[in-house]
Amino acid sequence: MKKTILILLVSLGLQTQAQINPCDSVEYAITSTANTNLLMMEAWVNGTCPVNFPCVISDYSWTVCDDNLCYGDTGVTVYFQQFMTTDTIKVCLTTTMDVDTMTYTCIQCDSLVFGPNGWMLLSVSNPVSIFEIQNKIINNKMYDLYGREILKPKGLYIQNNQIKYEQ
Repeated sequence: MKKTILILLVSLGLQTQAQINPCDSVEYAITSTANTNLLMMEAWVNGTCPVNFPCVISDYSWTVCDDNLCYGDTGVTVYFQQFMTTDTIKVCLTTTMDVDTMTYTCIQCDSLVFGPNGWMLLSVSNPVSIFEIQNKIINNKMYDLYGREILKPKGLYIQNNQIKYEQ
């Protein structure tokens, strides 16, 4: 029966469509030079927003913060010069767009530091692998669940990294 339904669906042209996230179409660039703390940012929609759907951007809203203050501006291109070159700043772009009959609000945030060529993304790499550290202490001592050493076990206790039970 399952094979019959599958064949019927395939023969009728069952099509699946991947979900499209309009926020993936929004990008921005950071422009800066080594000689000044001036930060310029420009936003745009990459290609059609999203594929096969026209969109209307109703707002580009920028927020740039250091440890103490935040500054904001709106528009495709914005400029900020309030920050010291020793600051680490957080840049957030909030884009409001209308796609088909839906309104989307997209938020992108990055951290910037001042480097040899001006403001640049603070790169924090993703972990390649994570290893659990194994504690291999085998001393036959017994501990209660609070980590206190006990001499005569009663109930749950830990011995050689294993939970045990004694009545």
